[in-house]
Amino acid sequence: MEKYTLTKLTEDYARKICSWRYDGDYSVYNFSDWDVVVRNGWGLSIKDIREKEFLAVLLNRELIAYIRITKREGKAFVGIGLKPSWCGKGHGKEVMNLLIEECKKRFPNTPIALEVRSFNKRAINCYKAVGFEIRDKYVKKIMNGEDEFYYMEYPNLSI
Repeated sequence: MEKYTLTKLTEDYARKICSWRYDGDYSVYNFSDWDVVVRNGWGLSIKDIREKEFLAVLLNRELIAYIRITKREGKAFVGIGLKPSWCGKGHGKEVMNLLIEECKKRFPNTPIALEVRSFNKRAINCYKAVGFEIRDKYVKKIMNGEDEFYYMEYPNLSI
């Protein structure tokens, strides 16, 4: 039986995540090498931030994803990264349900929100399947230019 668990995102897990490589359009989700992540001071590499905002998702003790939860503007903003070899196999919904439950524990009665690139239909369909709704579409500056994003919210806080 498959068992998904949330656990602390250790430095070892963070290093592994930096080695994950997505293909094609999805390569925008690739992290730089660990040394670059550390040199730039990105949240994944900073122990206090990593322990406060990030969690590892394990399936039968294997790292398959990570999640990030931050609170800003009165909302719990979430992010998810699924290991490339696990994408498109139905695990995203399970991970998102874990994420939603964790948000409710950390920030009760707080709307849950996320941003997703508009081309990422696979993720958008996953988010819609667990109850997120598209609320806005906009162009946003990113490290290497601009990209189009959807803003999505999870409206039902009582489940």
